[in-house]
Amino acid sequence: MKSLLLALAITILYTALPTTVQGFGLGGGNKAPRGAAVKPSSPLLEDALKAYPFVNDDKTKLSTNFNELARLYGDKEALEMVKIMPRVLRFNADNFDPCLESWTEQFGLERAQAMVRRNPGLLGVRPDQTEDADSSMYGSYFVAAIRPSPATLAVWGLLLISLAANKDFWVGGGFYNGGQ
Repeated sequence: MKSLLLALAITILYTALPTTVQGFGLGGGNKAPRGAAVKPSSPLLEDALKAYPFVNDDKTKLSTNFNELARLYGDKEALEMVKIMPRVLRFNADNFDPCLESWTEQFGLERAQAMVRRNPGLLGVRPDQTEDADSSMYGSYFVAAIRPSPATLAVWGLLLISLAANKDFWVGGGFYNGGQ
């Protein structure tokens, strides 16, 4: 009975202690490294998690990654990137800041951020692959241009309908007309 009361007292005291005192390896408390500032949560975090279609993923990692994106690119911009490519929440958040620093040295902060907003897939790049990023800059424009949006889908749809309805086009061989 005494051991049960002692265990109960220790449990009550342990749970009542502030989290800074709980850092004796017994679990609980803040998981941030010692001396690290706790990052504030983005006000759009819940919207980002709702836009994430996959299941059975670690919500803590997803939240940490979104908060890091929001810190580097802005809350609204981070949410836009998640809506474009939800997988960015699964990328390694430790690479976000070093990659942005490398791209900022090459293009300036605003152009680097715009490049990543156009092509969020660049968030999956390792920092050692960002030294010569001119192709990434040009590629971001291409990716943004071909991304399916209502306007691009409408243009392609009209083009396909006009080609399908054009009897002369199909009778004449379509795109290949025998070299004429």
